[in-house]
Amino acid sequence: MFPGVGLRQSLKRKIDEAGIQVDEDDAVVERMATHVLAPRADGTVSKYFYQVKAFKDFCSEKGFQHSPAFAIHVAMYLSDMIASGKSVRVITSAFYAIKWLHNINDLPDPTDNSLVKNMLESAKRLNSKPVVKKEVISTEHLIDLCNMYTNSFDVIVNRDLCMILLCYSGFLRFSEVSDLRCCDVVFNADHLILKIRKSKTDMYRSGKEVFISKGTSSACPYAMLKKYLECSGLALDSDKYLFQPACTCRSGSNCFLLNKGKKLSYTRARECILGKLKLVAPDLRLGTHSLCASGATVAANAAGVSDRCLKRHGRWKSDTSKDGYIEDSVEKKLFITKQLKL
Repeated sequence: MFPGVGLRQSLKRKIDEAGIQVDEDDAVVERMATHVLAPRADGTVSKYFYQVKAFKDFCSEKGFQHSPAFAIHVAMYLSDMIASGKSVRVITSAFYAIKWLHNINDLPDPTDNSLVKNMLESAKRLNSKPVVKKEVISTEHLIDLCNMYTNSFDVIVNRDLCMILLCYSGFLRFSEVSDLRCCDVVFNADHLILKIRKSKTDMYRSGKEVFISKGTSSACPYAMLKKYLECSGLALDSDKYLFQPACTCRSGSNCFLLNKGKKLSYTRARECILGKLKLVAPDLRLGTHSLCASGATVAANAAGVSDRCLKRHGRWKSDTSKDGYIEDSVEKKLFITKQLKL
């Protein structure tokens, strides 16, 4: 629970106003507070909490009231952020954090004021910076990479290659692949199914299934996952994380999973994935998100791919979200002007 948002006190006050007698630390208040925060993901709530704290510190320094806050004070805060060169992302986060604070406490929302909204629009015009997207890696790159390790049964190597191929073929975000457990994998004759328990695009945690076909090259995700399971000793009926930390024996002769019930950290996964990708694409600007975007781009530029199926495979809720991941090929970019027959 985040004490800085004043949620418990607000709920207790409203319960008292309704003539219901409960203690402030009563389970009813705690349960209600938990449920009020539940519509937002934990990461979003945490981000909003720190933005709210920064806003409250600003108000305390200026002698302003913050719960509820006056619109003019919020506008001054956003103006101060614009003047200090804060990024649009940070200013937008502050705007919605203040809105969230007032909404969960059932207070008049100062961000509905036109002056405050104009400050946000001003930030978008004045403090925007060009988005530098990561570059796209190709299927040929991944085949070349897997060819380098055809005879390797090193658990770390096969773990890293497996993560790369699943992210590429399943359009998986890192949070999705890192949360996979062994029992989330189902092998069929010509494809495998990954059960995604939760995702940032799955607000109601209904779960999604990602279908990945069996390939014929050295970069077949189906075969690579089989190989990784074999050399790691993991069983499909286990609830252990699929991708775990590993270490090398003192002799350096072989590697093994630590099996401490922990998933592989983002920092270590990023280091391993980028280290492998740089072997075949040393000049490309890449990140962990490159794999999802690369797989989506290659599929979208192929002939006959259904836009609807593409969106479902990537678990995107809108065309805008989908299009943000895809880089059109040169041929597609030139197609429009070719139709002009100049």
